[in-house]
Amino acid sequence: MQASWHGRLSAAARAVVDFARSAAAAVVAAVLVVAWLVVVAVNGFTQAWLNVLFGVTGAATFVMVFFIQHVSARKLRAVMLKLDELVRATDGADEAVVDAEHGSLDEQ
Repeated sequence: MQASWHGRLSAAARAVVDFARSAAAAVVAAVLVVAWLVVVAVNGFTQAWLNVLFGVTGAATFVMVFFIQHVSARKLRAVMLKLDELVRATDGADEAVVDAEHGSLDEQ
């Protein structure tokens, strides 16, 4: 069965976030910073090189925020589904508790 585009995108986001929190990502970041410093030292510290640094780091941060939010939301959704299943499986549990997140703060 062919995976949907959403499933492939979700898997890619999960892979990016998993890599971003690895030791290899720290090494890659350090190597990139050193390479940038060498290139800038050879060519001179100009405003253009600072703009490149700010642009790349800003874009990477912007994209990573969405990746991290996506993966966090997936994990939270999975935890909520598991908790809902536990409540449903418990004898005498109040079914209204399962949908508590949809109620107002006063109802909660």
